[in-house]
Amino acid sequence: MRILIGFLTIALLAGIAGCSTDLDTEPTNILPESAVFTDKALAESVLANFYASVNYGQNNGDYGSYHLLDEANLSYGPATTTDAEKVIPRDLFDAYDYELVRRMNQFLVGIRSSAARAALLESDRSNMEAQCIFLRAWYHFCMARSYGGMPILGDTVFTYESGIDPDRFQVARSTEAGIYDYVIAQCDLAAVNLTSAKTTNGGVANKWAALMLKARAAVYAASIANYGNKLTPTLRTQNWEAGIPADQAAKYYQIALETAEQVIAQSPYALQINEANLGDSFYKATSVKAGNTEVIWAMDRLRPNAVTQFTNFTMPYSHRDFTDGNALGVVLNLVEAFENKDGSSPLIKTTNADGSYVFYNSVEDPFTKKDARLWGTVIYPNAPYRQSPVILQAGQLNKSGNAYVLRTSSVGGRDAQGNLITSINGPVANSDNFVNKTGFLVRKFVDETPNAGLNPLFSEMWWPRFRIAEAYLIAAEAAFELGDKTKAVTHLNATRKRGGIQSLTAEKVTFEHIVNEYRVEFAFEDHRLWDLKRWRLAHKLWNGIPNDPTAQMYSLFPYKVVAQGDPNDGKWIFTKQVSFKMTSNPRNFPLMSYYAAIQPDWRAKNPKLVNNPLQ
Repeated sequence: MRILIGFLTIALLAGIAGCSTDLDTEPTNILPESAVFTDKALAESVLANFYASVNYGQNNGDYGSYHLLDEANLSYGPATTTDAEKVIPRDLFDAYDYELVRRMNQFLVGIRSSAARAALLESDRSNMEAQCIFLRAWYHFCMARSYGGMPILGDTVFTYESGIDPDRFQVARSTEAGIYDYVIAQCDLAAVNLTSAKTTNGGVANKWAALMLKARAAVYAASIANYGNKLTPTLRTQNWEAGIPADQAAKYYQIALETAEQVIAQSPYALQINEANLGDSFYKATSVKAGNTEVIWAMDRLRPNAVTQFTNFTMPYSHRDFTDGNALGVVLNLVEAFENKDGSSPLIKTTNADGSYVFYNSVEDPFTKKDARLWGTVIYPNAPYRQSPVILQAGQLNKSGNAYVLRTSSVGGRDAQGNLITSINGPVANSDNFVNKTGFLVRKFVDETPNAGLNPLFSEMWWPRFRIAEAYLIAAEAAFELGDKTKAVTHLNATRKRGGIQSLTAEKVTFEHIVNEYRVEFAFEDHRLWDLKRWRLAHKLWNGIPNDPTAQMYSLFPYKVVAQGDPNDGKWIFTKQVSFKMTSNPRNFPLMSYYAAIQPDWRAKNPKLVNNPLQ
């Protein structure tokens, strides 16, 4: 089944909502409810609208969203910073839309009706019902990760009529555990009637998407119960609308482990690893639809109605298809999170103990020794894009007497001998658009298809929400927390293998290994914020302290040695500095940002909505 987003019209939705009228004239601009639920194509178009309505969080439809965390830095715009860049806001990527829940519940009433049962094949009808249940569960999960427990309406469709006491519409918040329990139960319900086969480009949810959501919801609840009580014990409400009791952690970890292992063992998905070219195979596992064995559920895109300009904005400016490029620069912090294959320090050395430069034979030397997933995620200096090297050069290192001197120029500038000084891509530390600011560009989700950055067709790049790799990491995390380190490293080493890095042993595996594995495996995939929140690490790593190694964002600028007669002529050095635009605003995550605020107008309509902590 293929659902094309955008088919549904407002008139169709109005027909589903319905209204009473004393007019004798039959409306001609809306469809009666019975027509919608007795026609498979129309019912699918309603579902398509729901799929289009649940694209919450960070995604590759908005490159600017990556600038707010610790993955990338904007290259466009002035050097001044916004409030959101100074403090990570508590409502970042929140989800709150009970009107959507009402429309979903209306759909469930219609698809369960006797008319629908009589007109549709039962396999089609039950599958569409299950898809709606799954999408409703996904919405509640996305709301829970921002707000904690919120009102659960179940299948109820509230309809106000004159004279009805409004108190009946005022539903109290559930506990935070309660909303995760609801998501888990709804996933089980949906999985029964969802197909177990792969769907086209993962665009439609199947049984395995439901089980992945169940596993993710369970591990979120487990880690909140575990680390919330260990690291932020006062960050809860009196009746647990925010926060989960510690004694529930083991139960949720067990659900997460069993469900993730079920997906690993029984689903048709497999880690996509080509050992002959690990970096390229990781890029294809995340960013190429053809032959993909890994993506379970995704926001698919198809020309002409659904495209993204992410490639247009973020592709190397030197390789641009249209007018833009270099909009995002990957920060050094993320690059250094990728381990070295030989187990040595992943920090890139720029100076020796005496302060002298470290010289590298090639500009690629510090990066080729790293986890191969770096290649599949980041374009580092001289790495190829569309089989052509991307030149990232901040300037030259020249010799003046016995001293080395840094030299820069305007982008594309050359010296008297014709040697490049500063690349057209940069990096540079100024507010010029189209010039990189960090020394690295994004590769993941940047389309290599010719003309994918060209107006008006742009790119059909998808947005994966669930990959089989997450099942391995959830299983590893849950097993670790339950005390089975042997099982934990078995699952953890499965994903580490794709990077060519050293296997872990049960004796040496730590929680920090799990945290870092999520970071490098799922960079730019909307995991980082939520993972640090559920582990209660966000305020520790993003502490707002200038020059702190985890809060401050850094850049790495490459300089080529141009010094005729010097033994280092032709080699490369790097300088590390605070990333441009980030100088005055290290990442700052206050405690209150663990839970989004309950808005005053919501409470005015529903006084049963208690406020979240620190509100």
